[in-house]
Amino acid sequence: MDIIGHRGAAGLALENTLESIIAATEAGVDGVEVDVRVTKDKKLVLSHDRNTGRVSAKTVSINSHSLAALKKLMLHNGGKMASLGDAYKAAGGTSLVVEGKDDGWARPLALFMQRQTKPLHCKVISFNHQELYTFSLLMPRVPTYALEKTKPFDVMHTAKLLGFTGVNLNFWILNPVTYLLAKRYKLEIIVYTVDKPWMARFLRILYPKISITTNVPHKMQFLRAKQQPTKS
Repeated sequence: MDIIGHRGAAGLALENTLESIIAATEAGVDGVEVDVRVTKDKKLVLSHDRNTGRVSAKTVSINSHSLAALKKLMLHNGGKMASLGDAYKAAGGTSLVVEGKDDGWARPLALFMQRQTKPLHCKVISFNHQELYTFSLLMPRVPTYALEKTKPFDVMHTAKLLGFTGVNLNFWILNPVTYLLAKRYKLEIIVYTVDKPWMARFLRILYPKISITTNVPHKMQFLRAKQQPTKS
């Protein structure tokens, strides 16, 4: 079961910051999830929200400011906003799971990846399935996962129809039928956001082939221990 740090490691440092990404890698994650939004000058900056109100004392809109202007803001942790390029450097060799927020990100993200001189280890996820599909056409070798909060069967059919690698589900909507349907459709499953070790343990027992996203990856390292076979 792979462990993916949520927004870096939001339980250890301010979300979507370099500090959070580094905390995730130090906790031993298999992947680091970050949110990206398109700036006024068509760059990609790490931000979950449409504005900076939760992470900075100053509230500004992401899509109405340039990347340079956004990076001048001071965040609550005393740091600066990070670009996607900054995130890749901070992650080192750890894979990134890039969530495209809203719309307009597919082409800038594909262009960013095409310009890199070294191979990028990443997955791309989004609630915007049409934008995700556009990205998949531009970068067919990059794994893509359709995010969904409430409708597991609808998103399974969408992912199969559009040729995505898998689905990324709220863990509350994962059930045995969903799990078997994903297997039938040959879709990988990632679930979010699992922060209770007992729940992670329960999910591993029922659904051993999934990956989990968590704010507290340092509490989930027990998932790496091999399960003991049951005696008949």
